[in-house]
Amino acid sequence: MESSECSILVRLSGEITLKSPGITKHWINVLIKNIKKRLHRKNIKAKNVVYKGGRVFVDVIENIDEAAREIAKVFGVREAMVSLRVPNDIESIIEAALETTKEWSGTFAVRTNRAFKEYPLTSIQINSIVGEKILESNRNLRVDLANPENILEIEIREDYAYIYEKRYSGFGGLPYGVSGKGIALMSGGIDSTLAAWLMMKRGMKIVGLHLDLTPYYSEKAKNRFFDALEWLREWTPNGRMKAYIVPIGDIHAKVRLPALRYRCVFCKMLMLKIAEHIVIRERAHAIITGEVLSQVASQTPVNMMIIDSITDIPVIRPVIHMDKDEIDKLAQKIGLYNIVARDVGECALVPKRPAIETEPEIAEILKQLITRSTIQEALSKAEKIY
Repeated sequence: MESSECSILVRLSGEITLKSPGITKHWINVLIKNIKKRLHRKNIKAKNVVYKGGRVFVDVIENIDEAAREIAKVFGVREAMVSLRVPNDIESIIEAALETTKEWSGTFAVRTNRAFKEYPLTSIQINSIVGEKILESNRNLRVDLANPENILEIEIREDYAYIYEKRYSGFGGLPYGVSGKGIALMSGGIDSTLAAWLMMKRGMKIVGLHLDLTPYYSEKAKNRFFDALEWLREWTPNGRMKAYIVPIGDIHAKVRLPALRYRCVFCKMLMLKIAEHIVIRERAHAIITGEVLSQVASQTPVNMMIIDSITDIPVIRPVIHMDKDEIDKLAQKIGLYNIVARDVGECALVPKRPAIETEPEIAEILKQLITRSTIQEALSKAEKIY
């Protein structure tokens, strides 16, 4: 078909175009930049990446299916469709439709969207004309409008028509970088990694923060963090994500708590205080954690209120409402589960009977133990990785 070219139509997350014109324009510009960066990182050459009438159109020189798969991993993208772009006359549309459906069998339906409302045929008329020609050409097909096995989609534009049946589902959300910056506390486990990913999906740029508990946890736990970080980097447009590793094992070795049962609450307060300093250093806006309501003793409502009192920085907990099955299911869907769901041993600091409700007077004692000099000493030993 000499007059046709392959093109990728990008369907955006619905809320992107529902904002004010200025916000929508900014978000779309960021999305286009992110698509270009990802394609460049994957060595996929794009001739054009432009926005028009609710869609981003991407013309690539080669590897169009690979390009569509990569575009689908860009936050803000709901779907990437591999299409044939043809002149919008009905004869060219029919020709492209026959080419696309020649190997089909079973049931099918044709669905048309007319972005160009002045087109001389209605969507129903186009569906009927094209569907009839497909049936004449391919005797292995029959029409099923309710639940078809194959769907041919036609999008009519003022200049071209786009015919497609192959699509790659994205995860929607907002373009990475439009929602400020957050410091994500990352143990390397499922919950904290998923929490960081969910905030990335909402457009927040993430800086990782791993609190090194050597000698109270295993080297496997630290290595898991590196695997989790590498996985998260794959979701950024340029494949990079800054992270800090701050050792806090010495602090735990030296501190004398009112009772051992407050160890986990103290540890979380210490982590948030260190994160607060990283927030200021990075000019970020929030701290992200993977805490789940009442999953462990330090995550009861009372203890989380006590822990949050150590900082004025907003603490965001994206998985707070989810149970283990929901978290595992989502982690499997996005390819995270097999990366981080492995046994790395237990933290040796966890007491046999951790406090589930920390008294306010104990909280004040714990705060006093987290001194400025303690935090500065830990930060002086921080390792920054890119």
